[in-house]
Amino acid sequence: MSENTNAEADGTALAGFAVSALANAAGGRGVLAPGLIRYSGTGTAAGPAVTADCDEGSLEAVWAAIEGMQPGAVLCIRGPGTSAYMGDMLASDLARRGVVAVIVDGYIRDRAALSQMGVTFLARGLYPMAHRRPGPGRPSVPLEIGGVRISPGDRVAVDDDGVIVIVPQDVSTVLAKAHENEDIEAGIRARMAAGAGVAEAARAELAARAAAKA
Repeated sequence: MSENTNAEADGTALAGFAVSALANAAGGRGVLAPGLIRYSGTGTAAGPAVTADCDEGSLEAVWAAIEGMQPGAVLCIRGPGTSAYMGDMLASDLARRGVVAVIVDGYIRDRAALSQMGVTFLARGLYPMAHRRPGPGRPSVPLEIGGVRISPGDRVAVDDDGVIVIVPQDVSTVLAKAHENEDIEAGIRARMAAGAGVAEAARAELAARAAAKA
């Protein structure tokens, strides 16, 4: 199976879970610190990371990073200083290329237009000015956003609750644990539907599972 196929399959599988479920399954590893705001999109968006470390006010690194980018990617941008690194024209191009999410460690603008594109956009905030200064930046390099290292090809999942980064070799383990936790939660919810309180239901479900394994 090719890397592109693996990445697409991982993105589809991860998008089937809330980021909170993936975070629990990963034991909190790879969860970005709070501070990013979701301005568009619904549900979970997930895919392989494409990265751009911008010089202040420049988009050269973004333009270089997205050349040859495959559909289903999550574009991760480090945008220093006070300048908007995403507006409606770049966002339209990214939507056409099949990007599922964009994470900007910096500011964006044209919120109304971006919200209509069906792509998830996260940023630190809104700012109307784009300086567009010269500077090549560094495309396709590891970044640190929210205290987490993001390398090109890492799997990134985002939703309303936040962002998690999972290295490719850990995806199958995280998914297996997420499915296990999902089954446990289903059992707890069934016990609650039968009249148990949440604490009672959780204890009973975990005890039943432990007894089944004994």
